[in-house]
Amino acid sequence: MIGELTGILAPVFLTAGVGYGWSKAGYNFDSEMVSRLVINIGMPCMVFATLSTLQVELGALGEIVSAAMLSICAYLILGSLILRGFKMPVTHYLPSLSFSNGGNMGLPICLFAFGEEGLALGTGFFLVNAVAQPTIGVWINSGKFSPVEMLRTPVIYAIPLAMIFRFGGYAVPEWLANTSQLVGGITIPLMLLLLGVSLSRIHGGTARRSGALAALRIAMGLGVGWGVASLFGLSGTVRGVLLLQAAMPAAVINYVFAVRYETDPETVAGIVMQSTLMSIIVLPLLLAAILP
Repeated sequence: MIGELTGILAPVFLTAGVGYGWSKAGYNFDSEMVSRLVINIGMPCMVFATLSTLQVELGALGEIVSAAMLSICAYLILGSLILRGFKMPVTHYLPSLSFSNGGNMGLPICLFAFGEEGLALGTGFFLVNAVAQPTIGVWINSGKFSPVEMLRTPVIYAIPLAMIFRFGGYAVPEWLANTSQLVGGITIPLMLLLLGVSLSRIHGGTARRSGALAALRIAMGLGVGWGVASLFGLSGTVRGVLLLQAAMPAAVINYVFAVRYETDPETVAGIVMQSTLMSIIVLPLLLAAILP
Protein backbone atom coordinates (compact mmCIF):
# COMPACT_ATOMS: atom_id res chain seq x y z
CA MET A 1 0.00 0.00 0.00
CA ILE A 2 2.83 2.43 0.82
CA GLY A 3 4.41 1.77 -2.56
CA GLU A 4 1.09 2.30 -4.31
CA LEU A 5 0.42 5.57 -2.47
CA THR A 6 3.93 6.79 -3.26
CA GLY A 7 3.43 5.96 -6.92
CA ILE A 8 0.25 8.05 -6.97
CA LEU A 9 1.33 11.10 -4.97
CA ALA A 10 5.08 11.36 -5.62
CA PRO A 11 4.77 12.42 -9.31
CA VAL A 12 2.32 15.16 -8.33
CA PHE A 13 4.27 16.69 -5.47
CA LEU A 14 7.69 16.18 -7.07
CA THR A 15 6.65 17.87 -10.31
CA ALA A 16 5.12 20.77 -8.39
CA GLY A 17 8.33 20.81 -6.34
CA VAL A 18 10.35 21.24 -9.53
CA GLY A 19 8.31 24.34 -10.35
CA TYR A 20 8.71 25.63 -6.80
CA GLY A 21 12.47 25.08 -6.82
CA TRP A 22 12.84 26.55 -10.31
CA SER A 23 11.16 29.76 -9.19
CA LYS A 24 13.04 29.96 -5.89
CA ALA A 25 16.34 29.53 -7.76
CA GLY A 26 15.56 32.74 -9.62
CA TYR A 27 15.02 31.23 -13.07
CA ASN A 28 12.45 32.84 -15.33
CA PHE A 29 9.01 31.23 -15.62
CA ASP A 30 6.32 33.11 -17.51
CA SER A 31 3.29 32.13 -15.45
CA GLU A 32 0.90 34.26 -17.48
CA MET A 33 1.98 32.64 -20.75
CA VAL A 34 1.83 29.12 -19.29
CA SER A 35 -1.58 29.68 -17.68
CA ARG A 36 -2.98 31.05 -20.94
CA LEU A 37 -1.51 28.10 -22.83
CA VAL A 38 -3.08 25.63 -20.41
CA ILE A 39 -6.49 27.33 -20.22
CA ASN A 40 -6.91 28.23 -23.88
CA ILE A 41 -5.23 25.29 -25.65
CA GLY A 42 -4.00 22.48 -23.42
CA MET A 43 -7.09 21.97 -21.28
CA PRO A 44 -9.64 22.00 -24.14
CA CYS A 45 -7.50 19.49 -26.06
CA MET A 46 -7.12 17.24 -23.02
CA VAL A 47 -10.84 17.37 -22.25
CA PHE A 48 -11.75 16.58 -25.86
CA ALA A 49 -9.23 13.75 -26.13
CA THR A 50 -10.31 12.26 -22.81
CA LEU A 51 -14.08 12.50 -23.16
CA SER A 52 -14.36 11.67 -26.88
CA THR A 53 -12.43 8.40 -26.75
CA LEU A 54 -12.73 7.01 -23.24
CA GLN A 55 -15.12 4.17 -22.55
CA VAL A 56 -16.94 5.80 -19.66
CA GLU A 57 -20.68 5.60 -19.16
CA LEU A 58 -22.64 8.80 -19.66
CA GLY A 59 -24.52 8.01 -16.46
CA ALA A 60 -21.30 7.96 -14.42
CA LEU A 61 -20.19 11.26 -15.92
CA GLY A 62 -23.58 12.75 -15.15
CA GLU A 63 -23.34 11.50 -11.58
CA ILE A 64 -19.97 13.16 -10.96
CA VAL A 65 -21.09 16.44 -12.54
CA SER A 66 -24.29 16.47 -10.47
CA ALA A 67 -22.34 15.59 -7.34
CA ALA A 68 -19.85 18.39 -8.04
CA MET A 69 -22.63 20.94 -8.47
CA LEU A 70 -24.29 19.87 -5.22
CA SER A 71 -20.93 19.88 -3.41
CA ILE A 72 -20.13 23.45 -4.47
CA CYS A 73 -23.60 24.60 -3.43
CA ALA A 74 -23.02 22.98 -0.03
CA TYR A 75 -19.61 24.67 0.30
CA LEU A 76 -21.12 28.05 -0.49
CA ILE A 77 -23.95 27.64 2.02
CA LEU A 78 -21.92 26.09 4.85
CA GLY A 79 -18.97 28.40 4.30
CA SER A 80 -21.20 31.46 4.33
CA LEU A 81 -22.93 30.38 7.55
CA ILE A 82 -19.63 29.61 9.31
CA LEU A 83 -17.99 32.86 8.23
CA ARG A 84 -20.99 34.90 9.30
CA GLY A 85 -21.09 33.02 12.59
CA PHE A 86 -17.48 34.03 13.31
CA LYS A 87 -18.07 37.52 11.89
CA MET A 88 -15.55 37.11 9.08
CA PRO A 89 -16.08 38.82 5.72
CA VAL A 90 -17.77 36.41 3.35
CA THR A 91 -16.50 38.22 0.25
CA HIS A 92 -12.91 37.70 1.42
CA TYR A 93 -12.81 34.03 2.35
CA LEU A 94 -15.82 32.17 0.90
CA PRO A 95 -14.19 31.50 -2.51
CA SER A 96 -11.20 29.82 -0.83
CA LEU A 97 -13.55 27.55 1.12
CA SER A 98 -15.69 26.73 -1.92
CA PHE A 99 -13.32 26.29 -4.86
CA SER A 100 -10.68 23.59 -4.56
CA ASN A 101 -7.60 22.81 -6.63
CA GLY A 102 -9.35 20.20 -8.73
CA GLY A 103 -7.20 20.95 -11.78
CA ASN A 104 -3.51 21.25 -10.89
CA MET A 105 -3.67 18.62 -8.13
CA GLY A 106 -7.00 16.86 -8.52
CA LEU A 107 -6.65 15.66 -12.10
CA PRO A 108 -3.17 14.13 -11.77
CA ILE A 109 -4.10 12.34 -8.55
CA CYS A 110 -7.34 11.01 -10.08
CA LEU A 111 -5.33 9.81 -13.08
CA PHE A 112 -2.65 8.03 -11.04
CA ALA A 113 -5.18 6.57 -8.59
CA PHE A 114 -7.87 5.35 -11.02
CA GLY A 115 -6.31 5.51 -14.49
CA GLU A 116 -7.95 7.01 -17.56
CA GLU A 117 -11.45 6.49 -16.16
CA GLY A 118 -10.46 8.46 -13.07
CA LEU A 119 -9.10 11.26 -15.25
CA ALA A 120 -12.35 11.47 -17.22
CA LEU A 121 -14.51 11.55 -14.09
CA GLY A 122 -12.12 13.96 -12.37
CA THR A 123 -12.39 16.19 -15.42
CA GLY A 124 -16.16 16.23 -14.99
CA PHE A 125 -15.75 17.52 -11.43
CA PHE A 126 -13.10 20.00 -12.50
CA LEU A 127 -15.26 21.43 -15.29
CA VAL A 128 -17.94 22.42 -12.78
CA ASN A 129 -15.25 24.31 -10.86
CA ALA A 130 -13.90 25.80 -14.09
CA VAL A 131 -17.31 27.31 -14.84
CA ALA A 132 -18.11 28.34 -11.25
CA GLN A 133 -14.81 30.07 -10.42
CA PRO A 134 -14.89 32.81 -13.09
CA THR A 135 -18.60 33.40 -12.53
CA ILE A 136 -19.69 32.74 -8.94
CA GLY A 137 -16.14 33.29 -7.62
CA VAL A 138 -15.82 36.67 -9.32
CA TRP A 139 -19.35 37.54 -8.23
CA ILE A 140 -18.48 36.91 -4.57
CA ASN A 141 -15.19 38.83 -4.72
CA SER A 142 -16.42 41.79 -6.74
CA GLY A 143 -20.14 41.86 -6.06
CA LYS A 144 -20.84 41.67 -9.82
CA PHE A 145 -22.14 38.60 -11.64
CA SER A 146 -20.26 38.07 -14.94
CA PRO A 147 -21.51 35.25 -17.19
CA VAL A 148 -19.26 36.70 -19.92
CA GLU A 149 -16.26 35.25 -18.10
CA MET A 150 -17.78 31.79 -18.41
CA LEU A 151 -18.28 32.21 -22.16
CA ARG A 152 -14.62 33.18 -22.49
CA THR A 153 -13.51 29.81 -21.08
CA PRO A 154 -12.65 27.64 -24.14
CA VAL A 155 -12.91 24.36 -22.24
CA ILE A 156 -16.71 24.59 -22.03
CA TYR A 157 -16.91 24.30 -25.82
CA ALA A 158 -14.77 21.17 -25.88
CA ILE A 159 -17.35 19.29 -23.80
CA PRO A 160 -20.34 19.26 -26.22
CA LEU A 161 -18.00 18.63 -29.16
CA ALA A 162 -16.54 15.59 -27.40
CA MET A 163 -20.03 14.37 -26.46
CA ILE A 164 -21.15 14.55 -30.10
CA PHE A 165 -18.37 12.18 -31.11
CA ARG A 166 -18.56 9.97 -28.02
CA PHE A 167 -22.31 9.38 -27.88
CA GLY A 168 -23.43 10.41 -31.37
CA GLY A 169 -21.92 7.42 -33.10
CA TYR A 170 -19.34 9.46 -35.02
CA ALA A 171 -15.70 8.43 -35.33
CA VAL A 172 -13.15 11.07 -34.36
CA PRO A 173 -10.92 11.81 -37.39
CA GLU A 174 -7.45 10.41 -36.82
CA TRP A 175 -5.77 13.78 -37.31
CA LEU A 176 -8.04 15.38 -34.70
CA ALA A 177 -7.64 12.53 -32.21
CA ASN A 178 -3.84 12.50 -32.51
CA THR A 179 -3.52 16.29 -32.34
CA SER A 180 -5.78 16.70 -29.32
CA GLN A 181 -4.03 13.85 -27.51
CA LEU A 182 -0.56 15.24 -28.29
CA VAL A 183 -1.35 18.83 -27.28
CA GLY A 184 -3.50 17.77 -24.35
CA GLY A 185 -0.57 15.73 -23.02
CA ILE A 186 1.27 18.91 -22.01
CA THR A 187 -1.54 20.04 -19.73
CA ILE A 188 -0.99 18.11 -16.50
CA PRO A 189 2.81 18.61 -16.35
CA LEU A 190 2.42 22.33 -17.06
CA MET A 191 -0.33 22.68 -14.45
CA LEU A 192 1.84 21.05 -11.79
CA LEU A 193 4.85 23.21 -12.66
CA LEU A 194 2.60 26.29 -12.60
CA LEU A 195 1.23 25.24 -9.20
CA GLY A 196 4.75 25.00 -7.76
CA VAL A 197 5.78 28.35 -9.21
CA SER A 198 2.58 30.02 -7.98
CA LEU A 199 3.06 28.68 -4.44
CA SER A 200 6.65 29.93 -4.41
CA ARG A 201 5.42 33.46 -5.09
CA ILE A 202 2.80 33.52 -2.34
CA HIS A 203 3.89 35.24 0.85
CA GLY A 204 2.47 36.35 4.16
CA GLY A 205 -0.91 35.73 5.65
CA THR A 206 -2.21 35.87 9.19
CA ALA A 207 -1.02 32.46 10.34
CA ARG A 208 -3.73 31.65 12.87
CA ARG A 209 -6.67 32.82 10.76
CA SER A 210 -5.41 31.35 7.50
CA GLY A 211 -4.51 28.07 9.25
CA ALA A 212 -8.00 27.75 10.71
CA LEU A 213 -9.64 28.48 7.37
CA ALA A 214 -7.29 26.08 5.58
CA ALA A 215 -8.24 23.31 8.01
CA LEU A 216 -11.91 24.22 7.50
CA ARG A 217 -11.46 23.94 3.71
CA ILE A 218 -10.07 20.39 4.01
CA ALA A 219 -12.55 19.28 6.69
CA MET A 220 -15.55 20.75 4.89
CA GLY A 221 -14.42 19.15 1.64
CA LEU A 222 -14.14 15.71 3.22
CA GLY A 223 -17.45 16.05 5.06
CA VAL A 224 -19.43 17.33 2.10
CA GLY A 225 -17.81 14.81 -0.26
CA TRP A 226 -18.73 11.90 1.99
CA GLY A 227 -22.26 13.26 2.48
CA VAL A 228 -22.92 13.77 -1.24
CA ALA A 229 -21.45 10.35 -2.11
CA SER A 230 -23.76 8.74 0.45
CA LEU A 231 -26.76 10.75 -0.73
CA PHE A 232 -26.21 9.71 -4.35
CA GLY A 233 -25.32 6.14 -3.39
CA LEU A 234 -22.03 6.38 -5.28
CA SER A 235 -19.54 3.53 -5.26
CA GLY A 236 -16.33 2.41 -6.93
CA THR A 237 -14.34 4.84 -9.05
CA VAL A 238 -17.07 7.51 -9.12
CA ARG A 239 -17.14 7.64 -5.31
CA GLY A 240 -13.34 7.63 -5.07
CA VAL A 241 -12.94 10.46 -7.57
CA LEU A 242 -15.60 12.55 -5.83
CA LEU A 243 -13.93 12.13 -2.43
CA LEU A 244 -10.50 12.97 -3.84
CA GLN A 245 -11.66 16.08 -5.68
CA ALA A 246 -13.69 17.23 -2.70
CA ALA A 247 -10.67 16.93 -0.39
CA MET A 248 -8.35 19.08 -2.54
CA PRO A 249 -6.81 22.23 -1.01
CA ALA A 250 -7.90 25.75 -1.90
CA ALA A 251 -7.24 26.66 -5.53
CA VAL A 252 -4.43 29.09 -6.33
CA ILE A 253 -6.83 31.08 -8.52
CA ASN A 254 -8.52 32.27 -5.31
CA TYR A 255 -5.36 34.19 -4.49
CA VAL A 256 -5.34 35.78 -7.97
CA PHE A 257 -8.89 37.01 -7.50
CA ALA A 258 -8.12 38.23 -3.97
CA VAL A 259 -5.27 40.35 -5.31
CA ARG A 260 -7.41 41.71 -8.14
CA TYR A 261 -10.33 42.70 -5.92
CA GLU A 262 -8.29 43.52 -2.78
CA THR A 263 -10.08 40.99 -0.56
CA ASP A 264 -7.34 40.33 2.00
CA PRO A 265 -4.87 38.61 -0.37
CA GLU A 266 -2.36 37.92 2.43
CA THR A 267 -4.75 35.73 4.40
CA VAL A 268 -6.03 34.06 1.22
CA ALA A 269 -2.40 33.30 0.31
CA GLY A 270 -2.00 31.66 3.70
CA ILE A 271 -5.12 29.56 3.15
CA VAL A 272 -3.78 28.30 -0.18
CA MET A 273 -0.33 27.53 1.21
CA GLN A 274 -1.44 25.87 4.43
CA SER A 275 -4.26 23.82 2.90
CA THR A 276 -1.79 22.54 0.29
CA LEU A 277 0.63 21.50 3.03
CA MET A 278 -2.20 19.85 4.98
CA SER A 279 -3.15 17.84 1.88
CA ILE A 280 0.25 16.14 1.98
CA ILE A 281 -0.93 14.42 5.17
CA VAL A 282 -4.63 14.06 4.36
CA LEU A 283 -4.44 12.67 0.81
CA PRO A 284 -2.36 9.55 1.61
CA LEU A 285 -4.79 8.67 4.40
CA LEU A 286 -7.76 9.22 2.11
CA LEU A 287 -6.24 7.15 -0.68
CA ALA A 288 -5.46 4.33 1.74
CA ALA A 289 -9.13 4.33 2.74
CA ILE A 290 -10.71 4.40 -0.72
CA LEU A 291 -8.35 2.35 -2.87
CA PRO A 292 -9.48 -1.29 -3.32
